[in-house]
Amino acid sequence: MKLDLSPLHSGETDEIALDYPLTIRDEINGVTFPNPVRVLGTVSDKAGYIALNAALTLSYKTVCDRCLRPVSAHLNVDFSRPVALAGSLQNEDEDEYLIAKDRTLELDEPFIEEIILNFPAKHLCREDCKGLCPKCGKDLNDGSCACEGKEIDPRMLQFKKLLEKKKQ
Repeated sequence: MKLDLSPLHSGETDEIALDYPLTIRDEINGVTFPNPVRVLGTVSDKAGYIALNAALTLSYKTVCDRCLRPVSAHLNVDFSRPVALAGSLQNEDEDEYLIAKDRTLELDEPFIEEIILNFPAKHLCREDCKGLCPKCGKDLNDGSCACEGKEIDPRMLQFKKLLEKKKQ
């Protein structure tokens, strides 16, 4: 979405309200978005300091990182950044600012970036998910498998043989 900041710069208003659905069509790192992201916020001008503050609310679907079961979850992200006109920053780190070109601010890209940065590191179907057996692939949440409980590292097999000889 492109937001026209002319009313702020002309002094017509001190605040522009945001309330729109942000549609993310593409899958991002195995995550899909069945519904649009709800964006609620304001762009306000306080004595020449323009700031964007927004709350992003979304639901997403992915798979559990341990057992591969489907996971549906919700995420709330707070977004707050100062806004500057293109070419107005001198000796400032532009990465900290949203840059408005021709008094127009592009919102979708920084919002999607913030959503990605706020995703959990792991997606789990439940906190105590046991995952899959590394040998047979059985879902251990449904019960244990018939695989041998302890597997010896092949690099340590010679040490095991030496210990068994010593016990004899």
